[in-house]
Amino acid sequence: MNIYISTNLYNPDQLEEIFSLLDKINDRSIGIELFVEWQNDVFIKFIDDNIDRLKDYKISLHGPYYETEHSAEKGSLEYIRTNEYFNSTLEISKELNSRYIVYHHNNCKVVQENKERMIEASSENLIDLNENAKEYDSKIVVENCGVISHENMLFNEKEFIEMAKSIPNNILIDIGHAFANKWDIENIIMELKDKIVAYHIHNNDGFEDNHNRINDGKLSFDKFLDLYKKYTSDADLVLEYGKQCYKDVFGIIEDIEYIKNKLNK
Repeated sequence: MNIYISTNLYNPDQLEEIFSLLDKINDRSIGIELFVEWQNDVFIKFIDDNIDRLKDYKISLHGPYYETEHSAEKGSLEYIRTNEYFNSTLEISKELNSRYIVYHHNNCKVVQENKERMIEASSENLIDLNENAKEYDSKIVVENCGVISHENMLFNEKEFIEMAKSIPNNILIDIGHAFANKWDIENIIMELKDKIVAYHIHNNDGFEDNHNRINDGKLSFDKFLDLYKKYTSDADLVLEYGKQCYKDVFGIIEDIEYIKNKLNK
């Protein structure tokens, strides 16, 4: 089990602040989940300038999100760009010895009449990317992405569990997404306990995808930790906070200490 901090906290021009934050935490076991942004030249420069520095940390990678759509039709410009971005992610995953790469089946809104086509396209794309990943010794994990309030939830709870059981990939559960979508988090964890390798942890109001700190919202984080310890105590925990939290350095440090203390009881 590892704890990571997602760079989703930062705009690309703020990314070097992750090193300052980790210096303040002063715990070399804490890693970085790099939220890649290949559409942004400032992000690319950050990678070029800091690739050796990043090698000093445990790394996981969040696959491309911005200007990316894995449910796009093969041959479309969107599909081509998405796969270029993911292949760039595979390249640095090898260089950084990334633990895994997080995959979203979709990011765009889901129109009901297009749902089956989107699932088919994103599932085929995942199969292709799994083959590509073998060349880099990389592992792709599938996240429960999308929330009802953004109209981009592709799978409901039952469908996600069925899909997760049918694929070779392991699973990352985003507890904030699950909570905002009114999913039964204990049921998901219990059903997928043998496949869950990581969690994105954050909190919200039960509707919007706020990405607040772990105890800033209506989700009982202590109850989640009880389920985590019961079913999946070896899975990684990734603090995936929103950009509204980036200045709250001491709050983030407090949350990490809170987690470590709770898990050691």
